[in-house]
Amino acid sequence: MTEEFDPQFWAAGIGRNKHKWSCLACKDGKWRDARFARRHAKSILHQDNVKHLLSPPLCPWSSPTRPDLSPPAHNLLADLPELEPHGTQYMPQAAAPDTDNYDVFQLDWDAIDHDQLYIPSAHDEQLTTMASNLAGWLADGEDLICSDEDGSNSPDVEGEDFDPELLQPGATRPAQRGDTAPPNTTWFPWPDKKTCILDILRHLPRSLFSDAQLQVILWGLSVLGVDNDPSTRILKDIDSALQSQYGIPSVRYQGALGHVYYVNHLPSIIAQEMANPRVRPHICHYPEDAGGRLDQPWQASRWLYEIDPTVATPMICKGRQDFYVFEPMKLMDGTVVVPERWYTKPSTPGSPSSDFEYWGRAWRAHPVVSDHTRGYVVHMYETMEVRASQFLLSFPHLLQTYRMDGQPDPRNIIGLIETRGCGVLPWTLTNPAVGNRWRTLARGHRVLSYMIWLYCDDTSGNTSKKWNKHNSFLFTAAGLPRVMVHKESSIHFLATSNIAPPLEMLDGIVDQLEYAQMHGVWAWDIEAREMALVIPAVLAMLGDNPMQSELACHVGLQGKYFCRNCWVHGAGADSSQCPDLAGVAVTNSDDDAHSIQTGSVATDSDGSLHRDVTHQSKRKGHRSKTMQDLVDRARRFLGANPPRTRQDTVNKLRSMFHEVTSGKGKTRYIKMKTDTGIKDTYMDVFVERILKHVKGIRAGSDRYTEAVSAITQGRPVEQFMSPVWRIKGLDPHQDTPVEILHVILLGFLKYFWRDAISRLNDAQKVELQVRLASFDVTGLGIPPLAGQTLVQYAGSLTGRDFCAISQAAPFVLYDLVPRECYEAFLALSALVPLVWQPCIDNIDEHLAVLQVAIDHFLNCTARWTPRWFNKPKFHIIRHLPDHIRRFGPAILFATEGFESYNAVIRDHSIHSNRQAPSRDITCGMARCHRVRHLLSGGKFHARGPVSTELPYSNDEQDWLMPGSGVESLVNINIPSFRNVIADYFGLIDEPLTLEAGSCVHDKTRPRPLEKTMTASRAPYALQHVERRLYQTCQSVVASSGETCRLGDFVLAQDPRAAGSTLPLVGRLHELLQICHSPAQQRNQANWILLETFEVTGSADIYNLPRIQASSWVVLPVTALTCCVNVQHNCARHRCTGSAAVSVYEEREKTTKTTRRIEHLVPSDLILNTAQMRNATHVQQFRTQVQQLDRDRAIHTGAAAELNAQKIKTLKTSKANPARQPPMSPSMAVPSRFINVFHRTGKCTFSFQMID
Repeated sequence: MTEEFDPQFWAAGIGRNKHKWSCLACKDGKWRDARFARRHAKSILHQDNVKHLLSPPLCPWSSPTRPDLSPPAHNLLADLPELEPHGTQYMPQAAAPDTDNYDVFQLDWDAIDHDQLYIPSAHDEQLTTMASNLAGWLADGEDLICSDEDGSNSPDVEGEDFDPELLQPGATRPAQRGDTAPPNTTWFPWPDKKTCILDILRHLPRSLFSDAQLQVILWGLSVLGVDNDPSTRILKDIDSALQSQYGIPSVRYQGALGHVYYVNHLPSIIAQEMANPRVRPHICHYPEDAGGRLDQPWQASRWLYEIDPTVATPMICKGRQDFYVFEPMKLMDGTVVVPERWYTKPSTPGSPSSDFEYWGRAWRAHPVVSDHTRGYVVHMYETMEVRASQFLLSFPHLLQTYRMDGQPDPRNIIGLIETRGCGVLPWTLTNPAVGNRWRTLARGHRVLSYMIWLYCDDTSGNTSKKWNKHNSFLFTAAGLPRVMVHKESSIHFLATSNIAPPLEMLDGIVDQLEYAQMHGVWAWDIEAREMALVIPAVLAMLGDNPMQSELACHVGLQGKYFCRNCWVHGAGADSSQCPDLAGVAVTNSDDDAHSIQTGSVATDSDGSLHRDVTHQSKRKGHRSKTMQDLVDRARRFLGANPPRTRQDTVNKLRSMFHEVTSGKGKTRYIKMKTDTGIKDTYMDVFVERILKHVKGIRAGSDRYTEAVSAITQGRPVEQFMSPVWRIKGLDPHQDTPVEILHVILLGFLKYFWRDAISRLNDAQKVELQVRLASFDVTGLGIPPLAGQTLVQYAGSLTGRDFCAISQAAPFVLYDLVPRECYEAFLALSALVPLVWQPCIDNIDEHLAVLQVAIDHFLNCTARWTPRWFNKPKFHIIRHLPDHIRRFGPAILFATEGFESYNAVIRDHSIHSNRQAPSRDITCGMARCHRVRHLLSGGKFHARGPVSTELPYSNDEQDWLMPGSGVESLVNINIPSFRNVIADYFGLIDEPLTLEAGSCVHDKTRPRPLEKTMTASRAPYALQHVERRLYQTCQSVVASSGETCRLGDFVLAQDPRAAGSTLPLVGRLHELLQICHSPAQQRNQANWILLETFEVTGSADIYNLPRIQASSWVVLPVTALTCCVNVQHNCARHRCTGSAAVSVYEEREKTTKTTRRIEHLVPSDLILNTAQMRNATHVQQFRTQVQQLDRDRAIHTGAAAELNAQKIKTLKTSKANPARQPPMSPSMAVPSRFINVFHRTGKCTFSFQMID
């Protein structure tokens, strides 16, 4: 047995390790029995180490290189002077002590002279010097090492155990705690598999490990006998080395307001995305004219028509010619034009997005030939749409041929004419003698734009309820398709800080953006396999309403000019003044609303500065609101208002700063903010500094001028304004689209639901819980509703809960709330699916329907009570149609994905020492991004430590790829195996949706046609074939990709009907598959049996389509479109919760029962068009409701409000006679509102004529 283990590489154990062997080649200090030793000898690592021992050393034994370090560390060690061997060169041998004396041998530690034992030799001193140099090199990357990891190599780090390891006779210390094994290219850039796996585990986005937890993992690996497990110190060293070479730099900034913060290098992130094979093929760089279809941001008008051409993609390639914007080019017909922007069009209508051709929007250039000049005048008003196939000569080729063609020199552009009949303006877009500057910078490579959604929000850095506010900036590529753009792996972290305000951090981000827009970002295009120059640009800025207001230098939702998009004004603003002459500079918290009720149970809404009309009289100096006041305010709120513009706001900010520097004082500055509704929190800091510095100095004096100059230091006013104005092509007023999560789900639905719950007594709440629990969720794609939770915790629900409430509210609230309240709920439920529609086939028709739905919702709200217009969100929703046209479907700029990413930021905050949160979180995110890029198979290029200069190499061999082992970690394809790592990093490809028609068999045996339900319900639908058998199925996949089961209501398109007809509504009763048919080989069904339903009108109470069973039909499975949600007409038949069902607790059936709704006349059904899933198909059945007259609705609501408040006052007066207020004539209601009825949650009042 002993002979099979070479003593050169194996040490035999003695004593308690007798019959065990330790590997001297791997030096792992582990003792193995014969079976495990033979298994270890066959491992690749052992064989590599044996080859390493047998090969002649390349350097003295006393100076080994660290193969686990990256090339800079290797170069550093190679540059050290060659160390002289100290003493006899040690070669490990299997020298076992005498077995007989083992048990009696004891070492007398007291007899050892420890001072002599630990005197450093010259060899040790040289090793110490080498280690110090290596530590110095690692210290150079301090900007890349988190502060909570500083000093991690010191034995004084708390939480790490540095006790000496117990050594057995013949054993050595583990290899990776000192010497390391040779690198393994399979796991490049990591040295080996174990280091790779552990480093990945340390950087899981949502499951970060602390050092203590990592020690537990390493202990578990050691107990399990895993070889060569690296220490925590080794892992951190390797992590730092990899990050400095292949990761994203985290750049330190000293902000203009005095705070230190860190920003991940934006150009490096973009360069990595261009080299990522999982991301790059999906990024779109050109806008698309889809002919009215809208489902992606590059099809919307902002990217297609409005984006600044200087940051859009400036060129296209045709053959071997590069055509750039703002350069003269020649068409096939000889016309000379100057292209303004490029876009794509589908080659044929309805063709897939990958089948497109390039187009250009160009200005005609007219040649001017005279005795004094020869050149071109560009007519901007003569716009042409030119197909790329019509391009003939680009600018460089035109220079070579213009003399032969007898044309003017294309480098001589005399000027341009903007509108017909106007004069010639000078040409300033390019240097006409050189052409577009990007042609020179590109060096013959392609130049592409990279549009981003920039997002900012605040989140807490704590898991506890104690608020620890961190403002964070994130972004995602706007060029990614809708299905990818909100995935967590597509969201990139830029910066965070708990001390620096958002606009100060934005200053550093804009610095990087400006530099990238000036010089471009060199990136390896892994799809084209060549270098490309990328121009980043901001398509829009996203966030919640308070954050968007701050970014737009707006006062916020509590200001009298509460809209960042337009000049609408609220309470307290004089309607006779201009739009820029009112406002209040107050910031606000976003949305917390209490119930808004009318009548005796009314409460305050949310503390807004748009105070409730009933409380105005309590404030000193404010008269009671008359009916005309309420009407005028509602009209302003719902009317059209002039938009805010970027240039107007910049001019006002310049004027405000000039007023301060010229000595007008703080009072004047505050008045100007009040009069304009503009508040630049970035500029406010500098204004406060100036006012503090000049306090006590007479304005206009030389001392005042000197004091102001000491602060401004001669810098232009733009440097004291918000950095948002430096973002090229961005208007923060119009490019901050409506955020539907907080405006609709956490706005209207939350307000209405809390108000409805507050109206109910205990019995009504129980009834509502029963209705919610009985609500049929089939076809909605949501779990059954938890009625008790939705009612009891109405003030603590999430956006997902309000999505469910929106679809269920019409069927559970019909007799529990006032009719005006219920109709507002109906209008809101009808609006939601239109807003969340992911794909728009015809943008003009859709926006027309959406505008009608918004107006109807606002009219119903006004008729209910004007007090809802204390909420600015009821005005903000009016801007949504315009934003959908400019940016695409509303779900593209929804923020749910960004909000979810807050948990990742919080996790990094928790696993830091809180001493430098901006640095720790930023560097941690950069490390996670590097691991994600390597696992994705992205290419990378080595660069120097802490360098923000991007590498350039057009040689594909210079761009490295991770080893095959790294790629295999993500590409594990084993059935029923969840790849956890790929899932955490979002690298799992979208699960392949089953092909339409795929089915699941039931457990019955095949049968002939005459024994199926189809034969009895539709006997002549299928032709009888002798000996043909049919297999019945229990579910099938529709063309929408969802699974439909027996008994579900579905939509199907009859192939025999015309294409313009409505689809069939039916209930799925049977699925048939022909045995031994091609469909069975593909596991697909052949036929479906439907009980069809026809729409018989609109239900009186619900205002939803009512359906009734009509006939039976057999259709091919390809006709199945999707599932729909159908509810019972409980309002008509007054269904009650008389049924009882068993209660399950801990998954066990108990003797308890709970109530459920028992439906009377089950055949009376309602099609739920409030369904959000498959809204594109379901909205075809949308019923047309009668539109309310806005003025009449406003007057009705105002009259009801004033009468309700009068009754409340009378009731209060009867309870407290001594405090009865005098009757105000302004509370009187005009006679035309005699018959207005106002219902509250507890009683109904009928009002008579008031004299």
